[in-house]
Parts: sequence; C-alpha cells; structure tokens
Amino acid sequence: MPKKQETFESAMSKLEKVITRLEDDELTLDKALASFEEGIGLMKTCDKHLCKAEGKLKELVSGEDGAFVEKVLGISLDSVTGGEDFDE
Repeated sequence: MPKKQETFESAMSKLEKVITRLEDDELTLDKALASFEEGIGLMKTCDKHLCKAEGKLKELVSGEDGAFVEKVLGISLDSVTGGEDFDE
C-alpha cells in the first residue's frame, strides 16, 4: 500500500518541533544530527508542497472595465512582451 503523502501543515508543525529540539543545549551530537536530518526531510516536503501550490495560485486583478480577471502569479503581458505597447 502506498505511503500517504504528509500535508504541508503537518510537516511544518513537525519542523517547528525539530527546530525547538535543536535549540536545546542539552542535545547530544548524535541526537542533534538525527534531528537535523529529520528537519531537512521535512523542509523538502514543505518545499514540494509550496512548488506545487505556486503553479496553482491565481491572482484576482481589476481589469480596465472594473471587472475582475484572473492571471497566474508572476506572468503578465508586460513580463512576456518586455513592457512594450503594441497599440500604436
């Protein structure tokens, strides 16, 4: 049976606990290294979720006539055309 993918929120919560554990002065070197390794894995999980979400995010912007239009974040006509005005 395939392993269920951990949610972003769950991974972040675990990562916060790992960070708190790493800030403990009483941690042995072996436990610190194991916690660090766990933290790196959790960071990778969070990064995968963020990259996936980035592709899905959309921004509502007001069009010239006041109506709302959707555009993908980071992509605009200006970014594609270099800001050139083609109406002339």
